[in-house]
Amino acid sequence: MASVDLDHVTKDFPDGTRAVDEIELAIADGEFMIFVGPSGCGKTTALRMVAGLEKVSSGEIRIGGVAVNDLDPVERDIAMVFQNYALYPHMTVRDNISFPLKMQGVGRRESNGRVNDAARLLGIEELLHRKPRELSGGQRQRVAMGRAIVRHPQAFLMDEPLSNLDAKLRVQMRAELVKLHARLGVTTIYVTHDQTEAMTLGQRVAVLSKGVVQQVDTPQRLYSRPTNTFVASFIGSPAMNFLRGRAVRGELELGDRRFELPAEVRDEIERERGDVLVGLRPEAFADALLAGTDERPRLHADVEITEQLGPETLAYVRIPGFETMELGERPVELAGALAARLDPRTRARPGETVELALDLEQVHLFDRETGASLLR
Repeated sequence: MASVDLDHVTKDFPDGTRAVDEIELAIADGEFMIFVGPSGCGKTTALRMVAGLEKVSSGEIRIGGVAVNDLDPVERDIAMVFQNYALYPHMTVRDNISFPLKMQGVGRRESNGRVNDAARLLGIEELLHRKPRELSGGQRQRVAMGRAIVRHPQAFLMDEPLSNLDAKLRVQMRAELVKLHARLGVTTIYVTHDQTEAMTLGQRVAVLSKGVVQQVDTPQRLYSRPTNTFVASFIGSPAMNFLRGRAVRGELELGDRRFELPAEVRDEIERERGDVLVGLRPEAFADALLAGTDERPRLHADVEITEQLGPETLAYVRIPGFETMELGERPVELAGALAARLDPRTRARPGETVELALDLEQVHLFDRETGASLLR
């Protein structure tokens, strides 16, 4: 096991594209780190540079404190798990798992012992005699993991390893990966575009956009304290709602309404702030009829559509006078609508008006020009 450090790492391709821009990141020994972001953000390129599959244009990568820029992949003592499993179809599961040990010259007795240990850990002992074509997608993924485990590497590098699995199996494999990491304690860098995977797997998550690390933090901090509008819009589903507003002398102006900001928010922003971008998660709204007699301000909203999801109802609403901004991904027909996560007992129905209670304790404020958070 070893730490992995990216010290101002940059990758420029021959056509002038800068895929990774000055990444500075320290991954602790034994940590499970996630690289997450939309397609083309540089996360896979960063992983491939750590693996040695892409040359670093500038900066330094260190594994276990040793600079590896000039080392070939085989010399870096890492194991990589790919999206497509990369299994040899003509080999049995045992031979697939033991193949890297054969390349390292490990003796048959030790190799068999390592393969058996990995198979037992992954619950695939009864599959060792089979060929990949006889396995399900989840079983093939376990075999690919077994091939990585037997090497006893300093670090695991995983490039969207669950993306080919169906939704139910992805949930199962996420849980198994968490348990596996807890048992092995090997430093792991995991690349995904799926924010659910990022939030459920990572001890820390690095959010990338256009080759730049936007924020590195725990999943909960990313959700509750995003550093800018990109992180706020990317993390969370449905995406955070954004509205144009003004923060003036401890009050928040939205359209023709004024609300008193919570004390902790007032303490964190300039007294005469002016124009701001207001962020509200869907759970900042509640059906007022079910919210009791608390002091939360009430808003009348026109319901466009509702989605019944069992434990909750998602309602997309429009509030007269509120000026929204579309920063997250939302269907064109819902552009400008606000997402509200409501109690499943809500009586909100499409085409009707519902009274919502607004929880300003959950408000986020961003600089309208830069998108940077105004809250620490």
